Amino acid sequence: MASGVTKSTTSNGYPMKAQLQILVLSAKLKENKKNWFGPSPYVEVTVDGQSKKTEKCNNTHSPKWKHPLTVIVTPFSKLVFRVWSHQTLKSDVLLGMSTLDISDTLKSNDMKISEVVQTLQLYTDRDQTDVVGDLSVCLDGMTVDPEMFASAEADRNSTSNEESQPDADPPRRPSRDSSPAVNGVEHRPSPSALRAANGRGSPSVSSAVGRPIRPPRPSRPPPPTPRRPTSSPAPSSNGSAPADGGDAPTGSDPPVGSAPGTSSASTSSPSTSSERNSLA
Repeated sequence: MASGVTKSTTSNGYPMKAQLQILVLSAKLKENKKNWFGPSPYVEVTVDGQSKKTEKCNNTHSPKWKHPLTVIVTPFSKLVFRVWSHQTLKSDVLLGMSTLDISDTLKSNDMKISEVVQTLQLYTDRDQTDVVGDLSVCLDGMTVDPEMFASAEADRNSTSNEESQPDADPPRRPSRDSSPAVNGVEHRPSPSALRAANGRGSPSVSSAVGRPIRPPRPSRPPPPTPRRPTSSPAPSSNGSAPADGGDAPTGSDPPVGSAPGTSSASTSSPSTSSERNSLA
């Protein structure tokens, strides 16, 4: 293990990254009775997008590596340790995992990590409900100024609190119609008002766009024109001719069907009738 100590420098009050030496010591894994030969475990360390691996130990539940690894971290980084079992013909099997918070380690060691040995419990999932073993590591090579750490932690907490608070005034969704509504009843301008607003005697283009276009109605054929009956009208009871007839007799013509003698007799003078009476 390297004896040098790397200080975490600052830039505008925020901690910069520093090197951290990790020595992966050993592990104790729960035995699996289904596997006669035992696993071939190795350790993978990931932090801030970096990934480092140890060598594998063949067919054992108590591997010992003592493998040194170097990573770049900050005082608020989190180390993730995964213990894998190497497989030849298929993908590797995850045996257990554990997480180490560097800020907690600094607080418990007076802001100085120098040959600090940690025994971490291994779990099968992130819920940390099923313990499958433990892993021993040694951390070294990091020192942080206490005042700088306190200031950076306060800024970090304030930033996280601001991000967790919801917005006071969420953006409102624009309404389709800007016309006011009273008691839930939507008021639309009349067609006459739209024609007056448009100035051309036609409905506004904007109102036509807002409404759905109706399909045109099918055209209907025009109704048939009624015709007058062609039969001749019946004569009236008083002998008068129909009003629309063109053959009505005038006052000077004799009536139809009367004999000539009847008309002359009716027009004779009174003297002629008296002579006939004297002769008789």
